[in-house]
Amino acid sequence: MAEKEGLFEIEKWLSDRQLPKGKKRKKDYRDRKTEEYVFDVSTLETLYKFVKKGLLLALGGPISRGKESVIFHALGPDDEELAIKMYKINTANFHAMLEYIMGDPRFKHLKRDHRSVIFAWARKEYSNLRRAFELGVRVPKPIAYERNVLIMEFIGQDGIAAPRLRDIPPESLVELIEIEELFTSIVSAITTLYHEGSMVHADLSEFNIVMDGYVERELAPEPSAGTPGAIEPVLIDMGQALLLDHPQADEFLKRDVHNLTVYFSKLGLERTDEEVLRLVRG
Repeated sequence: MAEKEGLFEIEKWLSDRQLPKGKKRKKDYRDRKTEEYVFDVSTLETLYKFVKKGLLLALGGPISRGKESVIFHALGPDDEELAIKMYKINTANFHAMLEYIMGDPRFKHLKRDHRSVIFAWARKEYSNLRRAFELGVRVPKPIAYERNVLIMEFIGQDGIAAPRLRDIPPESLVELIEIEELFTSIVSAITTLYHEGSMVHADLSEFNIVMDGYVERELAPEPSAGTPGAIEPVLIDMGQALLLDHPQADEFLKRDVHNLTVYFSKLGLERTDEEVLRLVRG
């Protein structure tokens, strides 16, 4: 199944690489995939650990690429869809990450070398996701992390990732969900993070919100039987999220709120930053 879908079984591929000394093995698409995305030995070893723990079966292609990380579609042992986020050890923006980590009491003893910061960032995103998820905030469910690799819930279906809010045309969005309802849902999420999680997202915008249920509607046969499933916003990229005792937490909260009011004003919903901040802070 995994092979047919363009994924490859990690354990089988790694075992296939082990040949007697002096023997050369012909490269296949799996080698080209790892070379294309620059998986170093450490990252491959981490993936193998996940396989041995029964958390991961097969790895597919990238569904999102950024300066700091690449996210891959994958399958778990029961063929459940997963997202694997791999932080780039050599090319991630080390100094930008430090801005969010330094001042966080959870990482006050962190070494400031490149590798330590990248590993801490993966741990930080896992911890932030777990805190938010346990509060009932809609984020990808975190599953495990190790070194620079994070496993979490895949938001989407059949290998197609849910679109970012930014990528859905306004005319399509208004047909899917009431704009005020969407705005209220997002503000409710950041309010819960603030009061119950003592945390702010610190990088919230239409680029870091995906719409769960959108892909399922697009893939549903027409006419769809029954009532279409709900479409709801999911907060992603929680690595930047800060605890409230971080010295810049309030500044980042104001920026998050401003990003929301600017975006929703383009959809015809006018709210001031001050009005939303009062709702969040209570």
